[in-house]
Amino acid sequence: MKTIGKMTKVAGLSLLTATMLYATNGDNMIGVGTQSRAMGGVGVGIGVGTDSVFRNPAWIVDMKGFNASFGATAFMPDVKAKVGPMPMAGNGQSGSSKADFSIIPSVSHSDHITDDLAYGVGMFGVSGMGADYRNEDPNKGLANMRTSLQYMRFVQSITYKVENWRLGVGLSLAYGALNLSALTPNNPMDPTQGYAQRGGGVSEDYGVGGQVGIGYYVMPGLTLGAYYQTQIDTTYEDVFDFNNDGVYEDMKLSQPAEAGIGIGYSDSYYGYTVSLDYRRIFWSDADGYDAFQWDDQDVIALGASYQVNGDLVLRAGYNYAKSPLNNKTFKPASVAGVPFQAFNIAYFNTLGFPAYTESHITAGLSYELTNTTGIDLAVVYAPKVTESQAATQMTPALEASNEQTSVSGTLRFKF
Repeated sequence: MKTIGKMTKVAGLSLLTATMLYATNGDNMIGVGTQSRAMGGVGVGIGVGTDSVFRNPAWIVDMKGFNASFGATAFMPDVKAKVGPMPMAGNGQSGSSKADFSIIPSVSHSDHITDDLAYGVGMFGVSGMGADYRNEDPNKGLANMRTSLQYMRFVQSITYKVENWRLGVGLSLAYGALNLSALTPNNPMDPTQGYAQRGGGVSEDYGVGGQVGIGYYVMPGLTLGAYYQTQIDTTYEDVFDFNNDGVYEDMKLSQPAEAGIGIGYSDSYYGYTVSLDYRRIFWSDADGYDAFQWDDQDVIALGASYQVNGDLVLRAGYNYAKSPLNNKTFKPASVAGVPFQAFNIAYFNTLGFPAYTESHITAGLSYELTNTTGIDLAVVYAPKVTESQAATQMTPALEASNEQTSVSGTLRFKF
């Protein structure tokens, strides 16, 4: 267990070397593997290579022989924020987040124990969010804020087939790192009294979760699938001074449970595959996200592929999920055991956790270089989405936007 923990932390620290990590269904990646990302994030109703170990491990048993994949996603978000106009203090000022590039790794492997029994293991960057306004004047109202949640999972799964049925179960060992920092005035009514840093630095924790997936061949080419992932609890110690008393509070921030169903159809004669998934992410039940008043998300993923010839497959897809922060009116709540005003919750959500993206247009390809080696490529574009909070007599207006582009690549081996 110590060895696994060290492996997980080393891989997690590799994520921390990135400027910041973003994701798109809330703070979850729409898909962790390149094939899945090229097809809109599908993977419940069909297999998507060795990366099925994360989404629906039931399909691992259908892969032949020894398989290994080494991939990465280059994430390039464009986040802008504006605070103001201030009450009785003129027009607002805007700034851009420096967190505009990150690398997200994925490594996975599968093999057979018997003809009917197979296993899969994988290490994936699966979730994250953040912004970085340290380059902006704190008098703009952006507070030199820097937020970063980086989350990865080391997944071990086993899958068994009986006639038309496939059953997979898995264990997830998770590593999370949370950093919240903000430079705020000691006296909000008199900024000349100076500013103080409220962040306690990067805090890390580990968690354990489980997952189960099923698959069924209705007839040749037509498949159904379903999966469930449990919530994973993590607590980040001494992460932020939420009430400005000079003491850093602990924050429990759990990655939510999720469940989904999917359907897929493949026509080997014409060379095409289509798949449709529905997933629900239970943000409102997850510790931390419930305090920040995130809504549950209903995710729709649609993907298709076409086998051009024996070596080349073209892929495309679409993914949609309404933002968990869409048009929210926030209420006062307790965050990390500290009473938090509605404006403070709106401020953290709008500026610090820009989880607004909703639509994702995806495309990619797979190409077999040799009999044992292949590559996958994917591009995902999420159009700009803007969220805002109206000014009141005592608080300024808030506005932020998020537009995302990412490029993924994977090198595959099979023996």
